[in-house]
Amino acid sequence: MAKRRGGGGGGGGGHDAAGMMRWLLTYADLITLMMAFFVIMYAMSKADVAKFNALKNSLAVAFRTEGSASSLIYTQQGTQPVEQVVSLDGSKDTEDFQDIIRKVQANVKDQRKVMFVVDERGLTIRFLDNVLFDLGDAELRQDALGMLDAVGKALKNAARYVRIEGHADNLPINTVRFPSNWELSAARSIAVTRYLIDKHGVDPKRLASLGYGEYRPLYPNTSEENRAKNRRVDIVILRTERSGGEIRTFDPIKR
Repeated sequence: MAKRRGGGGGGGGGHDAAGMMRWLLTYADLITLMMAFFVIMYAMSKADVAKFNALKNSLAVAFRTEGSASSLIYTQQGTQPVEQVVSLDGSKDTEDFQDIIRKVQANVKDQRKVMFVVDERGLTIRFLDNVLFDLGDAELRQDALGMLDAVGKALKNAARYVRIEGHADNLPINTVRFPSNWELSAARSIAVTRYLIDKHGVDPKRLASLGYGEYRPLYPNTSEENRAKNRRVDIVILRTERSGGEIRTFDPIKR
């Protein structure tokens, strides 16, 4: 009998060991997943700074516990608090960008027509082409001037370098004035640039005007919805004079 009790004790020890092994396997799986996560983050930080910063900012917002901000930014996708668009790092860039955003918002009647994007280049104020121009034209619409006035007031005293970038979709244009999308996108960029100088006295030395034609799409030009998003004017407030690197866009060659 004693021997059988001893055997029973040995069996209990075997069950305890098996339970311990299962716990260790679960713990090991967790550690493996965490290691894979940080490896991916490290790789992204080296290969694509923009994607890494986007992930970092998304995680920062996801783990915030404070109440939502009272000031909202309207985008084509809905509304987002300022803190979701501008990185919460407390830097001078952050303060300047938040100030510019709020000044633009305060003077724009329909905030759904303007979009704000912050990346490694700086703050981009984005207008789709139908907000500022008629189709195939480079004359500013009269109902768009109020929105550009809001931008001009925000930029006049901001000690920042600014790039105005015109973009088109891939549908060809061939008129006397615009033989191609190069001329159309450049003319639209220049129209916005001239308005900021002539109407609001923005220092021309801080401005640059560029036309990209259809060669910097944000989305593949496979639908009218995507082409409408690619037809745009971006007003880019740079972090520094030398931070005007090219915008990261959809590249069908690298797909």
